[in-house]
Amino acid sequence: MDDNEKRITKNEKRIICVPVVEADVRRARNLYLRSARRGFWTELRLDYLEQPDLQRLLRDRPGQVIATNRLQSEGGRWRGSEPARRALLEEALGYGVDFLDLELATDPAWRREVWSRRGSTRIILSWHDFSGTPDASRLEEVLQEMLAAEGEILKIVTQARLPSDNLRVLSLIPQARAAGKEIIAFCMGPLGKWSRVVAPYLGSFLTFAPFSKKGASAPGQMTVNEIRRLWKMLK
Repeated sequence: MDDNEKRITKNEKRIICVPVVEADVRRARNLYLRSARRGFWTELRLDYLEQPDLQRLLRDRPGQVIATNRLQSEGGRWRGSEPARRALLEEALGYGVDFLDLELATDPAWRREVWSRRGSTRIILSWHDFSGTPDASRLEEVLQEMLAAEGEILKIVTQARLPSDNLRVLSLIPQARAAGKEIIAFCMGPLGKWSRVVAPYLGSFLTFAPFSKKGASAPGQMTVNEIRRLWKMLK
């Protein structure tokens, strides 16, 4: 067993990551602090901020932070230029965020540049399909492309149109782990809710859950209390 596999084997704790989708930096900062106080991780959605002030937002970090600046094509709200979007992610990297989420669709040369100067920041390589869930062969292609790219944690999330869509996405978890990679994988939408609950039991690195419905960053997200209640029932 190599070092990657040992690290993954030890990572059996179920992690809840709270998405922060506030437009105001002060409110975003307060929600992050609330999340950290309760022992949750936080995904800071930079694409929601009207006036991104990362110095104020990241001046100290009491809890684990994922910085994301999501493309509109993958469910984000970024409306600026691509160079400006990347510059904001690079600024977050400069503040030493714990994780930086980069889409597979982003320019590979730029991703490699970020990878080379990531320091202690871990890179999440993500791929989303809001239109539905591809067939198994297409999902396998995406997984293989991501395994060959620069990323320590993979993220593959699709929209469930049928209950069986969840099974195809969840099946990627043991495949990625067998290849020595950590992965976040589940389905979105009403039919994908249950996959968000069970994914961590199958080895998914984490699951996302807001404190309230209005804090959801994607369709089908359940609240922190709902997720914890269901985990308690399963236990």
